[in-house]
Amino acid sequence: MTEPWTTEETNEYDKLFRTCQTLVGQKIERVIFYLDEDDIDFNEQPNAYVKSLLNAIEIKISGQTYCLGNLFFGKNYNGLNILVGKTTDFENVEDKKPVVYPSEIVGQQITNTAIYWTKSNWGKYFVPQEIEFRTENSFLICSAIEVNNGEVNCPLTDEILIAENDLGLKKFQLGEYGIGTNERYVFDSLDELTKKEINIS
Repeated sequence: MTEPWTTEETNEYDKLFRTCQTLVGQKIERVIFYLDEDDIDFNEQPNAYVKSLLNAIEIKISGQTYCLGNLFFGKNYNGLNILVGKTTDFENVEDKKPVVYPSEIVGQQITNTAIYWTKSNWGKYFVPQEIEFRTENSFLICSAIEVNNGEVNCPLTDEILIAENDLGLKKFQLGEYGIGTNERYVFDSLDELTKKEINIS
């Protein structure tokens, strides 16, 4: 990276790891998108494979509401984050309405979470590219890529993409399908991430 992490940035990354770890064993109760009335098939941009959104989503897990999206902070950070609260606490959604998204993962208990990291476009450091929730029968992956007309337009944006099937993951090389082929990395802790970051070319 170009400069050392600030205390704020270090704490935010550590909090993201800990948040994802503490969600294991909890139940996903509801997923909310913020949409305009004319948005079709829960998409803000046409996409046959996944859901393309312009704002963060809300996930209610075991009675607690979380906002998941591209929630920037500090001077170097970009990528996904999960914060306690509603989307409207962190983003201006203008006149959009909260809409319950009928995800297959709703009502199920989280068995595993993962954060997939990628190299930043702006310095020699990693950013969280995808956050994954898995249950016994389903999964939901949120990604910071932008897709237009079925193709990746930009790998790191302020938009969000939701994938729930292997077709979408393979099409855009998200999550585990991006490891080794699409510069995705998985780390078990902040310490492991920072050690790997030293060797970024």
